[in-house]
Amino acid sequence: MPLTLRLLHSLLFICSCLTVGISGAPVNDHQNTPSVLQRQTSSFAITGAPVINGTVPQRLEIRQLRKNNAQWNLYLLGMNAFQQMDRSDVRSYYQLAGIHGRPFSPWDNVPLVQEIGYCSHTSNLFATWHRPYMAAFEQVLYDIVQGIAGSIQNDTTGEYKTAASTFRHPYWDWAAPASDGGPILPAPVAGSPYIVLHLPNGSTTVNNPLYQYTFSSSELAAFPDPGFNVWQETLRYPSALSASATSQDPLVGQQIAQSQGTYAQRFMTLLQAYPRFTNFSNSAWTPNSPGYDSLESLHNQIHGLIGNGGHMAIIDYAGFDPIFWLHHAQTDRLLAIWQALYPDSYVESSNEPFGSAVLAQGSVTDANTPLKPFHNDTAGNFWTSAAVANVENLGYSYPEIQGRSQAEVKAAVNALYASTSGKTITRRDAVEGHNTELAPLIAAGLSNGAPVEIVPDPPTIGNYTEWLTNIRVAKDAMEQTFFIHIFLGDFNPDPKSWTFEANLVGTHSIITPYVMKRDPLQSTIVTGQIPLTRSLRADEQKGLVNMANETETKDYLTRNLHWRVTTMDDKDVPRDKVPDLKVSVVTANVEAAKADDEFPVWGEMKVQHDITAGRPAGLGTGDDV
Repeated sequence: MPLTLRLLHSLLFICSCLTVGISGAPVNDHQNTPSVLQRQTSSFAITGAPVINGTVPQRLEIRQLRKNNAQWNLYLLGMNAFQQMDRSDVRSYYQLAGIHGRPFSPWDNVPLVQEIGYCSHTSNLFATWHRPYMAAFEQVLYDIVQGIAGSIQNDTTGEYKTAASTFRHPYWDWAAPASDGGPILPAPVAGSPYIVLHLPNGSTTVNNPLYQYTFSSSELAAFPDPGFNVWQETLRYPSALSASATSQDPLVGQQIAQSQGTYAQRFMTLLQAYPRFTNFSNSAWTPNSPGYDSLESLHNQIHGLIGNGGHMAIIDYAGFDPIFWLHHAQTDRLLAIWQALYPDSYVESSNEPFGSAVLAQGSVTDANTPLKPFHNDTAGNFWTSAAVANVENLGYSYPEIQGRSQAEVKAAVNALYASTSGKTITRRDAVEGHNTELAPLIAAGLSNGAPVEIVPDPPTIGNYTEWLTNIRVAKDAMEQTFFIHIFLGDFNPDPKSWTFEANLVGTHSIITPYVMKRDPLQSTIVTGQIPLTRSLRADEQKGLVNMANETETKDYLTRNLHWRVTTMDDKDVPRDKVPDLKVSVVTANVEAAKADDEFPVWGEMKVQHDITAGRPAGLGTGDDV
């Protein structure tokens, strides 16, 4: 029988009762829950989890962490206790999650200049702002885990204390298919509200803290928006706006899987063709640059497909869903990998096109701008982008980068994500090329000397052409989060089916606050990119197109490339009614990599106007790029 979260009110009580089955509903009034940590009396100093014995621990992929039974149990027990902390504590799950958006309250005594979340989006600070945010969450969870490890009964070997000392929050690598052949959306995250733990004194079933976060009635009272003001738990792809709504996790899993082919392609393109941080980091449009993708846009795609009308799809509420932290650990990892390859490019001076709770729209920011509200000491000083450039300054690293040369980083990344675009000389077979364990083994030098097979991709191993769809649109176009779907071939006319269609190349997400009032005079234009090459190669294998013939490929795309727009309630929005929407096709001549520790070399991206000109929201010859 499930162990009620009421047992988590005391760490000692948790560990003394882990083998006792007690049924009951989760506690909803967090105000009555004693804090598991000593209260702060000054600014909360975000230092990251401490480093023991001089070796910086690595964040691991969630499926790898699960193989370490002690750390996995500590993670789940720690998250359970974390979610039950007194909401008046600045380190509580509720307050940390609320930094990202609602309830739009000052955190750690840092005042708001406008009523929106502290988070930086559509900003040069997007990637770096989320780094100390993730570190703060990890630091609190680490401290909780230490207390739990010290109270585990029958841990005669000290396994749990050892596991706790190197514990770091895991990431979810949504770009690589699971090495065990399982679903892309990990079962512990979406499978059940309960989960079994195997502890030294027996097995027990506890509430699954990765499945949802349960709000207290007073917490819900701070949320004014329909659905969010009555949903007792965080929801993914909610079945309704009523209080009885449930998460539709099986559909979330299907959506994630249907667009999954684009995630690794997008990331690899960002690594190979985006050497400047400003272009790589955020989704704001850079006029006259055909490189439309960014880390932020890729990250948005995942947010939208997980939330789809639920918490993860709305900036105001995303931080409350436990999967947010797995997703942002992954986003930070991708940033760290890019930094390892381009150490000479970083945050540049720029204007804030969107603004935040502490930055007015139009503010000038740079690498020394305080990343509020994150203090780096108890005296009230703040972290900056410059100070968080090295992840080890915050007490963690990643398997692919720690102590590795650029060639070793490339080898690790290729092992995970190579062959995602169709034709590369370093293509591995389906199992080895998408193994979530191989890259860390390569990076750590633990591959036992096993050779990685390099298979030339016929018919040539020289230059080839990459084909990509560029998307440009006003962030406030729909005054809410919305989807742009890219198809190659016919599709069902019912919009409810579009994220599941067989001919879907990928669904792009534009995520916003719950309501984002349209302002044509100050509208922020955002961009994204959905790669086409892999889908074109699949059609080539069916005999539908000859990609060696550029004219034939362009004609094929003119006839078969389609795009549609939907809101979160699956309503089809006429393409020519979407403000500032422009869809185009770009190509790049690419020289294939010659070794497993090299990347392909990209030429300039060129717009192919004739494919989209004259079509609703298609980029024409006279339009700005």
